[in-house]
Amino acid sequence: MAIAIALKPDTIDRLDLTPLSAALEPLMAAGTLLEHHQSLSFTIEYPRPDEDPDLELSELAPVRLWFIRADVCYPWLPYLLNWSEGELVRYAAMLIPHEFHPQQGIVFNPQALDIFVMAKVFTLWQWLQAHGYAAPEKVKAMAAIFGYDLDSDLFALL
Repeated sequence: MAIAIALKPDTIDRLDLTPLSAALEPLMAAGTLLEHHQSLSFTIEYPRPDEDPDLELSELAPVRLWFIRADVCYPWLPYLLNWSEGELVRYAAMLIPHEFHPQQGIVFNPQALDIFVMAKVFTLWQWLQAHGYAAPEKVKAMAAIFGYDLDSDLFALL
């Protein structure tokens, strides 16, 4: 089941997580959240400044701030994002300093990417274990999207 979250300017400007909470809370209450791996996507509507209409959404401070708040409230959210549709990378772009290059696309700050990926690895692993679902392959697959090849021994340490 796909989960689509629509974000409008007023929701973003008010840092209102209601659209996200309304989708996630019933799944949490029913205990079915883990079943929705890679099923969540965002449709984001936000006006660009007239002087720079080509800005990416991740370059707009209010949009980034909304995603920072969402990440704090739901730090395991990357597990639910639709990775194959680019939602995980777009999510990361909201949280990690980066630059856009015409040929390369998004180029993340390497140190910030290291911190983000490892923080999410630790967060997701702990969250999955707390729910009785020790799935290192899912966490490793998430890290691989960003070019990280995690050793299975890491999970033994955790």
